[in-house]
Amino acid sequence: MGAVLDMSDDNRSFVRNSFLTFSRQVTNIVIGILLLVVLARILGPAGQGKYSLITLLPTVLLTFLTLGINTSTIYYISKGEVKLNTVYNNNIIIGTLLSIVSIGLGAVVIFFFSEKFFNETPHVLLYLCLLALPFMFLREYFQTVFQGLQDFKVFNTAMVVNQLGILAFVAVFVLIFRLGLEGAILAFIAGNLINVVYMVYQLKKRHKLRFDIRGFSWEYFRKSVKYGLKAHISNFASFLNYRIVIFLIGFFMVDSAVGIYVTAMNIGERLAIFAASVSNVLYPKIAAIETEEERNHLTSLVSRNILAITFVIALAGTLIAKDLIVTLFGEQYENSANLLRIILPGVALLSVEKILSNDIAGRGKPELNMYLSIFNVLFNLLLNVVLIPKYGLNGAALSATITYFVSFVVKIFLYKKVTNEPYHRFLLVKKSDLRLYKNVIRKLKLRY
Repeated sequence: MGAVLDMSDDNRSFVRNSFLTFSRQVTNIVIGILLLVVLARILGPAGQGKYSLITLLPTVLLTFLTLGINTSTIYYISKGEVKLNTVYNNNIIIGTLLSIVSIGLGAVVIFFFSEKFFNETPHVLLYLCLLALPFMFLREYFQTVFQGLQDFKVFNTAMVVNQLGILAFVAVFVLIFRLGLEGAILAFIAGNLINVVYMVYQLKKRHKLRFDIRGFSWEYFRKSVKYGLKAHISNFASFLNYRIVIFLIGFFMVDSAVGIYVTAMNIGERLAIFAASVSNVLYPKIAAIETEEERNHLTSLVSRNILAITFVIALAGTLIAKDLIVTLFGEQYENSANLLRIILPGVALLSVEKILSNDIAGRGKPELNMYLSIFNVLFNLLLNVVLIPKYGLNGAALSATITYFVSFVVKIFLYKKVTNEPYHRFLLVKKSDLRLYKNVIRKLKLRY
């Protein structure tokens, strides 16, 4: 066991990639919060709610129609089983075709269901936002190429470019040209376009990749869909679990209520950034590791420390929720503070669940995540339908936290069953972890 605990080159690489991802994600968070603040203050709760509903539609279509090819990209590149240029060609062709299908599907949804879920939202802006879909598909498929290569410098920079691009175009269209909600939607489209251009440039520069339509591989397509669909159903169900509440609030309440809830939800999710940073690095790492002992050690180390760190962050967030929300967004968003307090415990548990989910998927068993995700969607939907009409936004926040808690309990049981790791090993911080913290702090002091 001692050999596993040594800081090998691979472990140093994992820590370095996690820290790099975290530092870039912090930058991404700062830009993202700044974007939220600008939109919230200029558009107000009602406008913010409309923006959230409009941009959610293409995001749902993207998540529904990726077919898990993004997940397969990470898995097969990590294992080195497919030529990189083959993945590049396939992802461009499939992403383009699926985006066209998603635009058509989105137009049908708007035409037939807009009065139910987007009653107060300008329909022309819903159609306009669908134009972002080709860039969103390519963004998703290109980002996972870098994640599979474990090139987290470009992977995380691309995420920053996306947020920074949207913010820059918001400044142009909303602040300078005063286009309001329409300008915010145009900025959303342009930000995704800039991100795709950046990643294509990096793929050509770093890996000399060239697109050739004749390079499409049906064999790889079948493999990627066969593996990816299991993870895809899980990911889509998880996404619905986090986002279906927005549609339900829009259905039962008004757009301003959506704006209030989305503000709390976005802040809560951003407080869990450290877990997301490590989780993004963990999945390709686990897929590439060959020994069960090292896999179990690595995930247990990450899981128990993420649990401790996120609960400290959640506690701090609960204490400063009101001051944080009012300072950033203004008095009109004061009700978001109480929602944030309700959501934060669930977000902390969700952070650990993501770590365990990526470990399970990296071991080639994404179907376990899929079954739980489907249950979570149905359970969360039932809770929201019961609690939102009765308790309003507090009911929506409570539904989320209850669902996250139940999902966490089931996921730790599944992880133990798959790995035979004792619960305390991946949930409770050890003395060796505290020594690790001291060593990291000491090294940082020496460096700076």
